[in-house]
Amino acid sequence: MSIRLWLSICICMPGLYGCSSESDGGTDLFGNTTELHGYIRDASGNAIQGVVVSDGYSCTATDAAGRYTLKRDPSAYYVYYSTPADCKVEVDPSTGLPLFYQRLSKSQAQYDFTLTRQPVETKFRMLAIGDPQVTTTAQVYRFEQETVADIKSYVETETDLPTYAITLGDIVGNKWELYPNMVKAMSRSKTGGIPLFQTIGNHDHEYPQVTDVAAQRIYESYFGPVNYSFTRGDVHFVSMDDIIHGATASDDYKGGFLDWQYEWLKQDLSYVPKEQMVILCIHIPFRNSFSASDGGYYDEVLALLAQFKEAHVFAAHTHNNNTSYVHTSGGKQIREHIVGTSCGAWWHGTICVDGAPNGYGIYEFDGTQITNALYKGTRYDETFQIRLYNASDKFTGGGSTVYRFGVTGENQVIANIWNADERWTFDVYENGVKSSSGLKRMTMIDAWAKAFFYGYCKVTSSSYGNSYAHMYYYTRTTPGSTVRVVARDSYGNEFEQSEITSTTDYPNNYY
Repeated sequence: MSIRLWLSICICMPGLYGCSSESDGGTDLFGNTTELHGYIRDASGNAIQGVVVSDGYSCTATDAAGRYTLKRDPSAYYVYYSTPADCKVEVDPSTGLPLFYQRLSKSQAQYDFTLTRQPVETKFRMLAIGDPQVTTTAQVYRFEQETVADIKSYVETETDLPTYAITLGDIVGNKWELYPNMVKAMSRSKTGGIPLFQTIGNHDHEYPQVTDVAAQRIYESYFGPVNYSFTRGDVHFVSMDDIIHGATASDDYKGGFLDWQYEWLKQDLSYVPKEQMVILCIHIPFRNSFSASDGGYYDEVLALLAQFKEAHVFAAHTHNNNTSYVHTSGGKQIREHIVGTSCGAWWHGTICVDGAPNGYGIYEFDGTQITNALYKGTRYDETFQIRLYNASDKFTGGGSTVYRFGVTGENQVIANIWNADERWTFDVYENGVKSSSGLKRMTMIDAWAKAFFYGYCKVTSSSYGNSYAHMYYYTRTTPGSTVRVVARDSYGNEFEQSEITSTTDYPNNYY
């Protein structure tokens, strides 16, 4: 017998050298599977049809028997499903974090999943958490004792709606050895029983590495896939890695999506009914970070989102709160919600760089509408939405440099209303009487916040001194009168503030 004939016989013997067959799902000569398949069933063993399954590169859906089949991409790391609206979010019994994926093995082709049926929750709440960005165990402790404890308290008080949460990237600040600590800090026992999904950020990418994908692996080993989706009610959430990382240094990255990510997103959204809402959760905002001329699929992704009845973008990264930017694609408006961060300004005190308190976003949904949206300051009641200052005050933060607001008149009052956008309305009362003139919007620094960072905290980075658009001023008609500002958002919530923040009231109220 010739060597060539002997090899032909051996290669075609099923089970001996992995000849492709229905039983083994397809393997090559080196034992690597070329096909993925499996079944998705409920707890009673009944098939669940129409569940979208992915290896991170392509998507398919289960058939009437609950079976799926995928050609496995050579770079695939997980196989996972998109949690349907009529199924519970399954969680890891050891960590309490969402568990909708299985790690791929080189030789295994079949991966089955069991889901638990539940009624569709047309009304629910989603918490959006920006940048924990911990770099020390002390900061992990603060995140757990401040942010997570606040979430737990809020969830246990507001029991009217099913509640979920998602981080918006930068779980750590290049300190990947802290991932186990953060897993413990975000477990369901700590958050009040809510499933907490994750999004990867630029500081979650490990470097130096050889590729962008390799830089994701340490994050994935703790939190799962970086491009995935799930549906609650009539809202389809997609969480994606929008960092194109060179993996050579911390700042070696830009915002955008790679070709294969855009193709994955197209496939994922192809299974979503056009009458639903889509929320794209990313770390780096489209605004000011994505350039249509620089690639990254800025226009293309917005065009995909514009196909749906309503679409929004949730992002973080900037360490300030901003809901005022609206993208337009195909005649449809897509609002981008840039959420203030849980770490504020990198754990300096308890404020973000724009003067907003450390905190997180709260979004309530009914069908395909956002029916309420708040930015909740950590350890504050959700009605705390405004700080007032005397415009003539000079702020130093205990340092030698003086910081002033954009207007400085003796009779002027400054209002920082960090969640305000063009949809809000305002009234001002002087000595209890409604004024005929109102607040005027002006982009400027929050001098109190800037003085705190540069004077009190002694920071040197320019990241702390920017101007922001959610700043307003009012000129008294009667010198020395008391001023009360009343603000109303587009969801019917009303907030007010009459207390003036002094030059010595530093925002370091944590212990």
